[in-house]
Amino acid sequence: MLLGVAAILLFATGCSSSASPAHTSTASPTPVVVTSTLAGMSSLPLRIHWEAMPSVPPAQVSEVDFLIDGRLGWVENVAPYFYGDDGNWLVTSFLTPGKHSFTVRVITVSGQQATSTVNAVVAASPSPPAGLAGTWTRTVTPDDVKKATSDMPPPPGIWHLTIGSVGWKLLDPHGGMLLFDVGYPAATTLEMRPTIEYPPFPNSNNGGFCGDTDPVFTWTASIGGDGKTLTLHPAGNDPCGDREAILEGSWSRVGQ
Repeated sequence: MLLGVAAILLFATGCSSSASPAHTSTASPTPVVVTSTLAGMSSLPLRIHWEAMPSVPPAQVSEVDFLIDGRLGWVENVAPYFYGDDGNWLVTSFLTPGKHSFTVRVITVSGQQATSTVNAVVAASPSPPAGLAGTWTRTVTPDDVKKATSDMPPPPGIWHLTIGSVGWKLLDPHGGMLLFDVGYPAATTLEMRPTIEYPPFPNSNNGGFCGDTDPVFTWTASIGGDGKTLTLHPAGNDPCGDREAILEGSWSRVGQ
């Protein structure tokens, strides 16, 4: 009888041991983080490259968003992650002078998110040289359009150009609008630069006249006809032919 009890106890103990659940540890995924080239800045220059740098490789990134004052300004899906397209600039001329927030947000393919925000002051942008400011108009002809180099050439017809401290705003014959950045090394010398991307997204076709970030190129400007005529010419053959097609030639001041 005692042997039977011992056998029962031994059997019960063995069953209890084999039924114990196995303990496994599940590692939590590493949190994703993101920073940008604006990190640590309390004030911004008029133009600066704004690039986001996620902590995960590009294969794990679904998108990177750029927000200004909480409003979506640009979306990038392919590295490197630049505001306004690869190689473009954040141009702050469209913002009111003072403090603004600049946020980058990464979203991974698994749904993780991370943000990084910089609060920085922007200054007022300088005015263009005397005589340039105002609105101008010009007729772009079919012959002008032949200078275009993109697969979506600009339409012929009447174009309007408004020059101010924010930038150069173009209005095409179909009502489309494009705002681009221009530098003024001298009174009659211009640096044509990429388009200015600003909320709400999107504002232009992939960053410029030519379907990509436009190359910086030198142009000349001259005012004639008692301030009523503006003549623009590239210093050589501008590699962005669409820009030549639209801008090169004589413009007439509106309202005079």
